[in-house]
Amino acid sequence: MSIHYPIYRKSLSEKSYYRINSAEHMLELQQVGSRWMRHELLARILPERVLIADITACNNEVYVSITAEEFAHAMGLAC
Repeated sequence: MSIHYPIYRKSLSEKSYYRINSAEHMLELQQVGSRWMRHELLARILPERVLIADITACNNEVYVSITAEEFAHAMGLAC
């Protein structure tokens, strides 16, 4: 099964939004209090790759799929 990137996810708490660009690259928008932080992850070690794989697969019922539009809306809040 081939995966078509980018993939968009969010946490069930709606405090983190993710754009997964590849199996080794991800952008996270995270709400901390009333502020939004932007984190870019370029996976270099196995735990980072596993994190991206878990978010991609929506493992542990912690992450849900979202649309590109929903991510763009969150991106607007983070800027």
